[in-house]
Amino acid sequence: MNRSVVIVALFALSSSCSVALNTGGTGESTESSLMQTDRDFAVATHTRGIDGWMSFYANDAIRIRYRDNMIKGYDAVRKFDLPNISDTTITLNWDPTDSYVFRDGSIGSTTGSYSIVSRRTADVGKVLQRGRYVTMWRREQGRWLVIMDTGYPDPAP
Repeated sequence: MNRSVVIVALFALSSSCSVALNTGGTGESTESSLMQTDRDFAVATHTRGIDGWMSFYANDAIRIRYRDNMIKGYDAVRKFDLPNISDTTITLNWDPTDSYVFRDGSIGSTTGSYSIVSRRTADVGKVLQRGRYVTMWRREQGRWLVIMDTGYPDPAP
């Protein structure tokens, strides 16, 4: 086989592998894939609202409400989050700052900061709340799904 063809084929193969590793949608259980999945979660929520939000949740997921009991299961989480995620007067933004994948690669967590920003004409762009969040993830059929999510607001200035 021609040496140039082999080099081109290897280059093409390595290029496609690096793209697959960075998507978070492959079989990779790395911290970088988990961080990317959390970013993709935010994009899906901004793009598709509650449907985008819920597309990242496992069926047995829980939401831990700040200073309250937990919400258990996909349908209950959807019902609980629907009013806030669908609220067109605000936008929930978040950015993961750290991730960790546990030893066997099937469970991981992300933490980061969030902000709730006004979309009302009178105060568009004003940050109404800032805080931190923790999300626990589980690998299912090659993708990360939320199994636990919680957040807490920063103290008032």
